[in-house]
Amino acid sequence: MNKWFEKQPLYDSMTLSAHISQFHDAWFPYEILASSPRQKQSTAMFRRFLASEEPEDEAITRSWDACFADPIGSQGFFQFHAPLRLLIKALAFNQVQSQEGQEPLELYIAQSSLTDLPPALQEDVPTPELVQRVGKGDVYNSSVWLGTEPTYTPLHRDPNPNIFCQLCSNKVIRLMAPRVGDILFSQVQRRIQKQSNSRIRTEEMMQGDEREALYDAVWGAGPLPTGTYEADLGPGDALFIPNGWWHSVKSKGTNGHLNGSVNWWFR
Repeated sequence: MNKWFEKQPLYDSMTLSAHISQFHDAWFPYEILASSPRQKQSTAMFRRFLASEEPEDEAITRSWDACFADPIGSQGFFQFHAPLRLLIKALAFNQVQSQEGQEPLELYIAQSSLTDLPPALQEDVPTPELVQRVGKGDVYNSSVWLGTEPTYTPLHRDPNPNIFCQLCSNKVIRLMAPRVGDILFSQVQRRIQKQSNSRIRTEEMMQGDEREALYDAVWGAGPLPTGTYEADLGPGDALFIPNGWWHSVKSKGTNGHLNGSVNWWFR
């Protein structure tokens, strides 16, 4: 996976390589978080950053403006599609933000199917032999995750076994057995006076009270349930997440640098 990433000579961080950047016109599903005042400010500053380019990238700005057609204050979590070069621009913007001590833009290519990648990039992430040999050898789905730190996915569980591989920078995963996670998730639902039948990663849990409550329950200062496990993953590390096991994932870094992962759900 070194083909996708390279170290920036002037910064203590990684960036996208020329190999992957040649596919800057490929479209991806993005998520952006803009709930706090500082996040909203960085989002507005990034729009001005885009407008300052000569010539202006109309495809990028159209996608961006369509995403924020409703006032930013009306919600804190947005999903839209845009070319890969949007992430490239966000990384450049975050370098400036870091130098000025400003909040980074939190932009994430999340759960983007590997089968939607350009063929040359698909060849870079072949299905692991382990996935092909266990169970039925049937890959249910697979995804790439690329974005700017901090990244965070709240507590959820998957309907199939999962092999999660870290590609760039570091992530921490906290896991709980099905019964342990069921109890904690139900406690959070009662605390926010909400009834949810969904246990998988959804747009609903990525924003508002549910996002914050799930974060506090798993990553806050309080004690964790007995039977909680933690895995610290760096580039080249992989983790097997059994079917039905609850897990929450977040980047170790928070300063706007690049983070990348890939996973396979299989049967």
